[in-house]
Parts: sequence; structure tokens; C-alpha cells
Amino acid sequence: MAKHLTDKDISNVVEILDDWPTDSKLSWDRLVEAVEHEHKFKTTRQTLQKQARIKTAFQEVKTLVSGKVPSNKPKLPPSLKVAAERLEKQQREIERLKRENQQLLEQFQVWLYNAHRFGVTPEQLSEALPSKDNQ
Repeated sequence: MAKHLTDKDISNVVEILDDWPTDSKLSWDRLVEAVEHEHKFKTTRQTLQKQARIKTAFQEVKTLVSGKVPSNKPKLPPSLKVAAERLEKQQREIERLKRENQQLLEQFQVWLYNAHRFGVTPEQLSEALPSKDNQ
């Protein structure tokens, strides 16, 4: 049976996708194999697809790998190729994180509106979580 994914697991899978080589074919099966190889836990395509962050990152990398996004990569000498690939990976990661941050900000606005609508005060929202001893 596939393992339930924690937030850390989801981040690890998204990181694998951020690192995915643009010249290598991407499929759900290959991603499952990469997760098993790099993080030593078995999962399934279905488990991965249920997670919005993973699914979105997969679709973005799939589009990039399939060549649907025009690549304006100039021919580089081997000495610069690794640096250029690293820079490209970091740019993709930054763009993904910006989109995820925007989605979280939008979710926060919905929660803020609903809290106001149902009479929850900012003080109530800012209360500290109960400690483990008090439960």
C-alpha cells in the first residue's frame, strides 16, 4: 500500500521535479521510480496526483520537457553548460514558489473574509496553539 504523503514528502517530490533534466522524458511512472530511488519510499502515481503542488509542478515540467515551451538556449561551451542548467533550474523553482505563494495568499484572503463574516476576531485567530501538555 502506498505511503500517505507528509508535507516534507510533498516538498521532496516537488524538488525532484524542479531538478528534472529537461532532456529526459517525464512520466508518472518515472517520477514514482525517482521518488523511490532518491527518498527510499514506495508511492503510486495516484497518490502523487492527488497532491495539487505535485500535480502542478509535474504539468509545468512536462510542458517544458515536451518542448511545447520554446527554449531560447544558446549553444554554450561545456564549462558554462552546468552553470546554465543550474540557473535554469533555480529560475523554474522561483517561478513555482511565486505561484504557490500567490495561491496561499488567495487562500488567506478567503479565510480572513470568512473569519470576519462569522465574527472571529484577529485576537482569536492569533492565539497560540495549545501546548502538548495541556491537551
